[in-house]
Amino acid sequence: MSRKPVGVAILGAAHMGHAWAYSRALTESPNACVVGLYDPEPEHIRWIHQDFGVPLTGDAEALLASPEVDAVLVCSANNEHRVHVELAAAHGKHVLCEKPIATTVEDGEAMVAACAAAGVQLHLPFVSRFLPMVERARTAVRDGRLGDLIGLVGGNRGRPPLPPAYPGWITDPVAAGGGALIDHSVHVTDVMRHVSGLEVTEVSAEAGSLLWNLDVEDVAVVSLRLENGAVGSIDPSWSVPANHPHDYDFYLRLVGTEGSLEITDGAEALNVISAREGGPRGLRQASFAEDADRAMIEAFLASVRTGVIEDPCATGQDGVRALEVALAGYRSSNLGQVVKLR
Repeated sequence: MSRKPVGVAILGAAHMGHAWAYSRALTESPNACVVGLYDPEPEHIRWIHQDFGVPLTGDAEALLASPEVDAVLVCSANNEHRVHVELAAAHGKHVLCEKPIATTVEDGEAMVAACAAAGVQLHLPFVSRFLPMVERARTAVRDGRLGDLIGLVGGNRGRPPLPPAYPGWITDPVAAGGGALIDHSVHVTDVMRHVSGLEVTEVSAEAGSLLWNLDVEDVAVVSLRLENGAVGSIDPSWSVPANHPHDYDFYLRLVGTEGSLEITDGAEALNVISAREGGPRGLRQASFAEDADRAMIEAFLASVRTGVIEDPCATGQDGVRALEVALAGYRSSNLGQVVKLR
């Protein structure tokens, strides 16, 4: 007996690139049926409608009230996430909300509470969790191959999403909540938490607009202290040159008392050096060719079907934790001092 596909509504597509990629994964999945798409801005939805034939609607309430809808994908502007997630929860629909979860911790926590009260799941699309290299790195760390973690360095650099290819709200400090720091640091913070199992306790940061003449920061460096005393740093800058063949990069380096680990998408490899298991040894594994967006979407759909958020899916609370670090980075940069989280 075949399973009924999960009915998905798309509420907002202001994150045009991500909304398009998730729509592709949903429309190509035998486990999903995209019921409809709502966004009052025609440019946000043009390509999704054209490329995948997703039905459009001008009534968000009617779309979410449909009995065919089991879950909602929210890809609206960052400062609209709360109202849309709360609307989905009020209709009893599970939610996958684009990152960052919100522009304030208060809004993020309210979204988590609304979904919990409604008995629905709230997911964040931290797709780095679904890279096979990240999962293997997590296993190596959790198995103790590196000993105790003492240092973490990560980066998710890119370019600012500028018009005409992207909507202007993404570099608006109100609609987006900031610039490169909030846009890209959340991915690295989450993957550090996911791989290490450790929480961030202190944040120190510098941020500024140096490269693209924007009203928001385009460069930043974030220094961290974790609960076990380990130190870390994140580079979320929009510093990839305009003529670079890739729009962004991702890397993660971990140092422990008995080994080290490095992931870099430039070399499409995971390198592990461990002093355990009979002496120093190295491990190189590749590649990054797997579709992390598709894997994330399938895990979300499976979670909706089973009623349990399945590993390695990121929850709303994971989204709040990553947002806390980004916002602490802004406070630290503005005040010129370390910000304690817990």
